[in-house]
Amino acid sequence: MATQPGIGLRRRVFFLLAFCVVFSLVLVGRLAHLQFVRGAELREKAFNVRVRPVPIEARRGVIYDRMGRELAVSVNVDSIFAVPSEVDDPPATAQRLAEALDLDYEWVLGRLIMNESFVWISRKVSDEVSQVVKMMGLSGIGFTQESRRVYPKGSLAAHVLGFAGIDSQGLGGVEYSYDRQLRGTPGSIVIEYDAIGHQIPQAMHRYFPPTDGQVLVLTIDEVIQSMVERELDQIMLTNQPKHATILVMDPDNGEILALGCRPSFDPNHFADYPEASWRNFAVSDTYHPGSTFKPVTAAAAVEAGVVSWDDHFACGGSIGVEDRRVNCHRRGGHGSLDLTGVIEYSCNVGFVQIGLRLGIPGFYEYWHALGLDSATGIDLPGEAVSLLMPEKDCRPIDLAVMSFGQTLTVTPLELARAMAAICNGGYLVTPHVGKELRSPDGKVAAPLEWPRGQQVLSTETSREVSRAMEAVVRIGTGKAAYMPGYRLAGKTGTSQKTVGGVVSSSAFVSSFCGFGPAEDPEVLILVVVDEPQGAYYGSQVAAPPFGRLMRDIYRYLEIPLVYSAEEEEERVERESRAPSEVTVPGVIGRPLGEALALLQEAGLRAEVSGGDGDVAAQTPGPNASVPPGTLVLLEVVPGGPSRDLVVVPDVTGRSMAEAALLLEKAGLLLTVEGSGMAAAQNPTAGTAVAPGTAVRVVFEPPASEGAPP
Repeated sequence: MATQPGIGLRRRVFFLLAFCVVFSLVLVGRLAHLQFVRGAELREKAFNVRVRPVPIEARRGVIYDRMGRELAVSVNVDSIFAVPSEVDDPPATAQRLAEALDLDYEWVLGRLIMNESFVWISRKVSDEVSQVVKMMGLSGIGFTQESRRVYPKGSLAAHVLGFAGIDSQGLGGVEYSYDRQLRGTPGSIVIEYDAIGHQIPQAMHRYFPPTDGQVLVLTIDEVIQSMVERELDQIMLTNQPKHATILVMDPDNGEILALGCRPSFDPNHFADYPEASWRNFAVSDTYHPGSTFKPVTAAAAVEAGVVSWDDHFACGGSIGVEDRRVNCHRRGGHGSLDLTGVIEYSCNVGFVQIGLRLGIPGFYEYWHALGLDSATGIDLPGEAVSLLMPEKDCRPIDLAVMSFGQTLTVTPLELARAMAAICNGGYLVTPHVGKELRSPDGKVAAPLEWPRGQQVLSTETSREVSRAMEAVVRIGTGKAAYMPGYRLAGKTGTSQKTVGGVVSSSAFVSSFCGFGPAEDPEVLILVVVDEPQGAYYGSQVAAPPFGRLMRDIYRYLEIPLVYSAEEEEERVERESRAPSEVTVPGVIGRPLGEALALLQEAGLRAEVSGGDGDVAAQTPGPNASVPPGTLVLLEVVPGGPSRDLVVVPDVTGRSMAEAALLLEKAGLLLTVEGSGMAAAQNPTAGTAVAPGTAVRVVFEPPASEGAPP
């Protein structure tokens, strides 16, 4: 019995030792697991607790026009963030931030108590707001610089440029289509903190620099673009359409020199505008081209060999096709016309006959050859494609109306490309706005390749159709665009819209597509005006803006004038009667390059103060009579004129009462010469003048024949 206590003690010691061994083994195993199995994971967690990255945004690449003028830039601004674990008093901090940043208190507080190492509070704030928050000295609140997209010219070329979002992502225009090149690669700075969340001054700071975006050079010319914007504003003021589009292109290579739409928007504040105003109608909308499509039908028929320039076509005012009659715009008919005359006078009956000769298979063959059945491939987003009924469903009556541009639809861009092929020797081009990409420092150029497409029309066909289109401007339906010496070619268009599946008798699209010089085109312009109020013929609504643009672009690009023998005789006679004084043109509100060209054309000299920009003041003022060679002083202010001005509306083609009403609405006075319909005006339409300026309008008796489409 005496040995029992000893045995019990040994057992207790044994179990205690066994427990210690097992516990030690478990502890060692756990330590080994943490060290060797989860070691990397835990080290990373510990690293992340004391080290936090702060993102650094890459600077978005600059966008220039073809002459190196800035259209979109990025500027450094502060963005405010929070490290929630470091915020000492979230409610009080949220209250002060909400007041300074004009934010909702509950939203800010929610951000400050999030279980995150980094949260944004307000990004890309103004310098004034940033300074206010910095002066508060709030714990856990930090600042980092980001870049904000700025468009220094405001709404100029808005539909080409598009806009960028808060994260510098492209959301429209070239900002979207070239986003990968413009955006660059973001960087970061890694900062080490102690156990209570304070930055360790001498600790590790790792900097990963961002790579800035590439520079994009566009084919757009700012001066020509501002001319287009001026004409669009004038169209909206005078004709009050649903929307309007003007496209200016080099027909030889497809470079877009200008592209504008109305309504428009300012990309600096794009969110303040309805989304409908962001829409690029030249690219994303289709329309019935009407008579501007007739040169396409003519070129296809000539190229196919089914008509010749000596053929004659009888027009009695209408023509029967199947069980329907197709009317000409001239009710009494045009009589017998050769092919040039059919184009010149825009004879629907003549084009029905040409279309029927071409035939359904031939029409569809050239529709495809001229690229009208596919997207053009322009480097802008949202391109729409044309609409044409399937060939198998097409009947002769369908072909008859399609031959003069009804029932089918195209985008303005597609029509411009087809017209370019007609005037450039028969080659398809790819319309584009991107000219070249450069490295972020702007030194290394990488031209974007836009190879010319295949030849789809012979050089002879191209030359002959262009010659007929020149006659349209000289003596045909496009006379409103005629100017001696300019050698312009073009075609008017007036198409009826389809509303609710029914062809409307009150909703029209007015258009004009043309080019110059006719024999060797450098510029192609398409003007499309959707649902103008009042006058609606293309010859009345779209041809005058085309003519004014061509005049200004010729002067700007210094395209020489070429006079025919008759025009030269008239010019010499006119110059021999030239007065001893000239009238100073109004150039206030115009870009400097355009203003200088106008003054040079008027035989005046100019002296400029203020650098590059828009003319804000001129001396002598608009309409002053001065001797030839007088020096005109121009004051230029970047971003536009320095005082309130009004734009002179276009009153040509209007009655005296209509002209007086338009000028009165614009705050201008009317000075009358003659009677009848307005034939000329001074200052010209689009000129920016002071309110109360007198506009001299010459009225002439109307012609006996109504304006055809």
